[in-house]
Amino acid sequence: MILKRIILITLLLFTGTFAFSQNFNVQELGKAKLINVSGGVSANTVFYSGNATREPFSYFLNGNINFNIANLYNIPLSFSYTNQKFGYNKPVLMNRLSIHPSYKWITAHIGDVSMTFSPYTLSGHQFTGFGVDLTPQGKFKISAMYGRLLKSNEFNSAYPDILPAYKRFGYGFKTAYSLEKINLGLTLFKARDQINSLNNPVPFELDVAPKENAAISFETNFKLFQKLQISTEYASSSITEDLRVVASGKAKGVSSFLLGRNSTTTSYNAFKGQLAYPAGKGTLGLGYERIDPNYRTFGGYYFNNDLENVTVNATQNLYKDKVSLALNLGLQKDNLEKQKESQMKRLVTSANVDLRPNQKLNLNLNYSNFQSFTNSRNQFDYINQVSNYEYLDTLNFRQVNQNLGLTVNYLLKNDRRLKKAISANLSMQDAVNQQQGKTVAGGASTYYNSALTYSLGYPQKELSFNGSLNNTYGQTDGGTNFIIGPTVGATKLFFDKKLNATASTSYNTSYNNGQKQNDIFNFRLNGSYIYLEKHNFNMSVITLFNKTATSKNNDLTATLSYTYSFDKIKMRPKREPKTDEDMNLTSILKINLNGKILEGTRDQITAQLKEMQLALNPLPEKESTNLEHLLTLASLTPDDKQFKEKVLDYLEAYNIEAENVKKFNEYLLEAAKKLEAEMKNKDSNLENAYVTALGKVNSHKLHGVSEENNTDKAAFKSYQKLMERSNKNRDQLTRHRWMLKEISVLTKLPAAEIQQNPAAVVFSAEQIEEAFKSIKDKKTGPEIIAAIEIKMIPFYHDLALKNANIDEIDLNHIQK
Repeated sequence: MILKRIILITLLLFTGTFAFSQNFNVQELGKAKLINVSGGVSANTVFYSGNATREPFSYFLNGNINFNIANLYNIPLSFSYTNQKFGYNKPVLMNRLSIHPSYKWITAHIGDVSMTFSPYTLSGHQFTGFGVDLTPQGKFKISAMYGRLLKSNEFNSAYPDILPAYKRFGYGFKTAYSLEKINLGLTLFKARDQINSLNNPVPFELDVAPKENAAISFETNFKLFQKLQISTEYASSSITEDLRVVASGKAKGVSSFLLGRNSTTTSYNAFKGQLAYPAGKGTLGLGYERIDPNYRTFGGYYFNNDLENVTVNATQNLYKDKVSLALNLGLQKDNLEKQKESQMKRLVTSANVDLRPNQKLNLNLNYSNFQSFTNSRNQFDYINQVSNYEYLDTLNFRQVNQNLGLTVNYLLKNDRRLKKAISANLSMQDAVNQQQGKTVAGGASTYYNSALTYSLGYPQKELSFNGSLNNTYGQTDGGTNFIIGPTVGATKLFFDKKLNATASTSYNTSYNNGQKQNDIFNFRLNGSYIYLEKHNFNMSVITLFNKTATSKNNDLTATLSYTYSFDKIKMRPKREPKTDEDMNLTSILKINLNGKILEGTRDQITAQLKEMQLALNPLPEKESTNLEHLLTLASLTPDDKQFKEKVLDYLEAYNIEAENVKKFNEYLLEAAKKLEAEMKNKDSNLENAYVTALGKVNSHKLHGVSEENNTDKAAFKSYQKLMERSNKNRDQLTRHRWMLKEISVLTKLPAAEIQQNPAAVVFSAEQIEEAFKSIKDKKTGPEIIAAIEIKMIPFYHDLALKNANIDEIDLNHIQK
């Protein structure tokens, strides 16, 4: 009730402010264009033929439209739709419709939208409803939301793996107030399941009950000694696990007074503090974070909990900004309340050096060292265990991962007729798993990756070529792995740069312990054509041929897309003759920012910018709306000078987001490669566990004996347990290999094309907002990659639960 009253007062204030702001000159309104419409739509189809588990045909529709009313109001509308099915309950709606109208400092969010108040309360959860951001000039800002967080889902015995869900609604608000020396913030969020939203009874063993959650957080941000920046956030979350239990008990946490308490109510706390001090041309930082075990709210899809982090970081630019240094050190531990059998401590160190001695040469060197320690508690369950396949859970386990990378770029020649450049990339990843100070069997691996690339361009002919040689060498206890192969490609522009054609091909061969394993050949063709400046057609074809000693596999993926962008569809109160200002729309403009040149009429430049933005994928909703707003402002300027200024503002914002998108796709690819390597190392252990369990079943004296003919009940019971263990190990190995296959498909894509993978599209939609926040918070690449990898595991595991088939299992590690 308290939150509802506060939100009601906020909306009344919003309504009053909105009404007060409607004072404008009616005569000016008559002269203005009443409605300007701009935006773009796109349609994509994907055809697939091959051995991977994916739809043979899928399509995606999306677009954005902005209505500008009398140069006073902006109403952006975005939508997306796809027929893609992934066989599991997706927390992210693929088919969405949202509207984000704005007027000056007032922005509303209506439809299928998401908002973020803080990482510990409402954090990017999608809801169907409405929200508002009030950001007037001054010290006070407010955000509020209300909507449905979850749809009800009835229990269906035909699909026992799909859990039922109660319909859930939530509401909340965030306020921020800036004093002279300190900024204060308060966030309240509450969500509650509707008890009567399910008609069918839910089986007791599923442990699904209507719940309620209330979360509150307090934020501060201030400076000490005019330079030391300090920021803190304390959050409390209380959850009633079953609303059907009779209410009782007293408040157990700061947030528990906001909900009905009973014996199932629990409260959790989280705290984060950061210090930042400018030093020279860099900063020194210190951070501390502590999150209680089981901390979560209904305002997010995933929460880290049961951890304590201490981080130290420093950055510095030297020698007239030609040298950039970044150092990071962190310590993380879990099991804060000693509830687990073991505690893990993780030490993270990383260093990055960027050197730019001149305009032609650029060098980057990075190093990271990840160490994890597991100290198990002295429990008889571990001492007396009968299985020797869980040895990693006993005594002391230590894992060390070291990564070293070097990138060199050198510009050989750069003029109007010829451009030549060469680049080299070297990286090393070393992983060691130690037990009692000794390396465990199969626990050491070292991988070396290198790539040498040469590019050649003829600007006047609008033609460029590139070639590279790539190789990977790995050493494990099981032997050596070696992959090597070349890649060549060419790009050509035709018909006054309207048609862009690109072709590339690559070939690689892999060896295991000196023996050839397979040959992989692929060919990529891409073409894009711009018609009448507003229509963009794109086609790409990717073919892959995989040949082994015993089989041949061919994959074909074809993508067709069409994009239409429009600008200034005008609706006027009455027809008016063209003015000199209107005539200026046909003048040829040239805009240059950091080498990016746009040339043409205002409409042509705007169309180019829209095409650039539509190609920016994935992009969080907030950043996408901001770019659309900046582009709309540019299109509404009265003269060429102001248009150029607004376009430059847009390009600056676009370049920042484009760089962040590029980083995210690179981090996603690196996380997939890291996960693939770890899963490959684990494959032999899972297969051995299954083979051993199956062997015990086959060697049991009751194997092949029917239950009716059995007289030894004790022996039959032990045989059933062996069967259950064998089936469990079989299912685990099957799902593991399904995941490994899907992730391996992902790792073969370049970072720039990774969003063509349907599963990557859904995963990116779930994680893009949090990843962007981490990037903008200047977290290190290894930190972000590790966070993405952690979330990829449950994501692909859920897919495996739905899609992996229990077929005949190939035994790849049996000694022959």
